[in-house]
Amino acid sequence: MAFIKLNDLEVEVEDGTNIIEAARQHDIEVPHYCYHPGLTRPANCRMCLVEPHVFFPPAGKVVPDRQLATGCTTTVRTAPPDRKLDGKYDFIVRTDTPRVKKAREDILEFLLVHHPLDCPVCDQAGECDLQDFSYNHGSGKSRYLEVKNVPPKKDLGPDVLLYSTRCIVCTRCIRFCDEVAGTGELGLIHRGSHDEIDIPRDHDENPLRLLDNKLAGNVVDICPVGALISKDFLFKSRPWFMKQVNSVCPGCSVGCNITVDYKEDGLYRIKPRFHEDINQHWMCDDGRLGYHYVNSEDRLQIPMKRVDGELVPTSWADALNLIVEKFSETDPESIAVIGSAQGTNEENYLLGKLAREVLKTESIGLFGREPGEEHKFPQFTIDADKNPNTRGARDMLKLGEDASLTGEALWNGIANVKVAYLVNGAPERPLDEGAKQVLEAVDFLVVQDIFESDVAQLADVVLPGVTFAEKDGSFTNAKGWVQRIHRAVDPPGEARVDWEIIQQLAKRLGGEMDYHFAGEIALEIAENVPDYQDATHQNIGAGGVNIERG
Repeated sequence: MAFIKLNDLEVEVEDGTNIIEAARQHDIEVPHYCYHPGLTRPANCRMCLVEPHVFFPPAGKVVPDRQLATGCTTTVRTAPPDRKLDGKYDFIVRTDTPRVKKAREDILEFLLVHHPLDCPVCDQAGECDLQDFSYNHGSGKSRYLEVKNVPPKKDLGPDVLLYSTRCIVCTRCIRFCDEVAGTGELGLIHRGSHDEIDIPRDHDENPLRLLDNKLAGNVVDICPVGALISKDFLFKSRPWFMKQVNSVCPGCSVGCNITVDYKEDGLYRIKPRFHEDINQHWMCDDGRLGYHYVNSEDRLQIPMKRVDGELVPTSWADALNLIVEKFSETDPESIAVIGSAQGTNEENYLLGKLAREVLKTESIGLFGREPGEEHKFPQFTIDADKNPNTRGARDMLKLGEDASLTGEALWNGIANVKVAYLVNGAPERPLDEGAKQVLEAVDFLVVQDIFESDVAQLADVVLPGVTFAEKDGSFTNAKGWVQRIHRAVDPPGEARVDWEIIQQLAKRLGGEMDYHFAGEIALEIAENVPDYQDATHQNIGAGGVNIERG
């Protein structure tokens, strides 16, 4: 650890920490644009200038260095005893001197020379570093009177627009495509004050390559100004009109940490949230743009039952009574309960209790989205398992690795049952002909789902469940991280939280379940499921608990 003097503070920081991060750790702002903790540091914006101090032998004392230094590239390290400043400090630096403040003003004036005054219509307004730093560190006026450059707007790819007039050429986006995605679509064209970010084009300005890698949306997140824009979010909402909760992406078993931006009428945006061990600063576009099903008008909103071959609306009381009647008159050996790899640990735990303690059956399976492709990038992987909680569901349902999501093991296991209760919850889950034949042969099929899916269309009773954005609970990712999801919006219509449906059904069948919130179930899981003793909601917190680390 290095002992440094940061402004008037005496603090310890780890060797190799740069000044921006050292200051951030102690709530001191060092403004910056080109620097991003997940990328290399070109030090080209010069906004993070600080004033280091050095020993000046003629004067026999520590004085400010002749030149300011960039905070992003200046790191601190433990100095040898004979190189300590003032006899005790490994490093002395100030971020608030008149010389530093004047340098910031000059840099900001330079960056704003060609910048348009379009904050009222800019998507980044309200969460823009250029806007904030101009207010906090700028002079409030410009001496530039010449005609401004007006470079064109550019369509870079399926979801990314570039408003070149706002770009300050920090090159974060270029470095991301080179270093994290490894796809290298972006680069600089022209020189000097005419620098522009662009994709490769031919002599007629036709694109030779688009920004269409599966991580492309991250360039919008890391743009410190309003230059790179998401087509999906363009003109949707001002950030101060939205609320935000932390959650976990349900798109695959990586378990990327996310923030969900929402209003009362639904979800508006999903962005990655930093987690050092799981997704760092990033997420894929499949997860980022895959939230629209939550807002769909086609969501199941009321229970349904089959009458004369057709599914018709019914009441919750009628639907549950039909299920209880069929379950009660059927031998346990002829009943199957199928959990969901889209469901939370709490839901699958209750399903396991319903199956074993109430229905007295050991015919328990697991259902989820079929595997897709794995995508590997230099610093990021998209898993082939397109379910967020395969591992957690197996743990909660006490299934071995031989319990397949979609293969012969599942369908062979329920081929001879008379009554089946299947929980889905996947936004897209087609069935092949073999699976359809097995489910069609079941005398009485109950499906709990969010859409009138392939499995729901075969059901005798359909119960409307909810998505990840409408409930609380936890997922366990492929590497053993147990993480929280949080409710953002209310379920549509009469749809109910899945664990509450399971509990109501268990009570009607004579079971003893009386939970009031998902955290109570997590406490019981911690007591009864091996490896989950530390995975209470309180312990999970915002960072998660890794059950493999003990």
